[in-house]
Amino acid sequence: MGKRKRSSCQRDNHNDSLASKIMRTRIPDLPEVVDAPMLPTKFLCLKHLTVRLSSGTTITQAFDYFSLVSFLDASPSLETFILNVSGKGMIHESISAHPQLRHTPEHHHGHLRSVKICGFSSEKSLFELTRYILENAVSLKFLTLDTFYGDRCGQGKCTSCLPTPDVFMDVSKAISGIKTYIENKVPSTVKLTVLEPCSRCHVRRVI
Repeated sequence: MGKRKRSSCQRDNHNDSLASKIMRTRIPDLPEVVDAPMLPTKFLCLKHLTVRLSSGTTITQAFDYFSLVSFLDASPSLETFILNVSGKGMIHESISAHPQLRHTPEHHHGHLRSVKICGFSSEKSLFELTRYILENAVSLKFLTLDTFYGDRCGQGKCTSCLPTPDVFMDVSKAISGIKTYIENKVPSTVKLTVLEPCSRCHVRRVI
């Protein structure tokens, strides 16, 4: 008997595992801006993708979030994309200081419906990634930009929002950037939700 050919989705199982390994890889401690690795293959059946990026305690190099476009382009069936960013102490290029945004050739995504970015800051490459999604995800319905990362007050036993004062100081820059560079690019078919730290903890930390 001849060998039974597996479907493209079955063959994609190995690729999904490879994607998980790539996304768990630590960002190397390098002096230059760090990019996401280029993906060697397509993940044809991947529908839900969560990427968590953390600077830890020693890594302070900037990360080029725009390079995550390679993950989106490699996942033609993707429906949900969540990016969790913890950039404590990480150096970044602010949108307010460098407003010229990069663009890539169009690559339409016909299935991506929901995108959420937690820890959205004034980092320029986050705005470039968001603009790319808005311009190319033709099926997008929900876009959530959460300027806070971590436990919020009122969640479980948490009585106060926890990030450091420098994180709160960046929130106003992020909000201003969203109004200038994002809101005017949101189609009427997309629901944009912008989440801020609670006003009580925000004011106390900034003061």
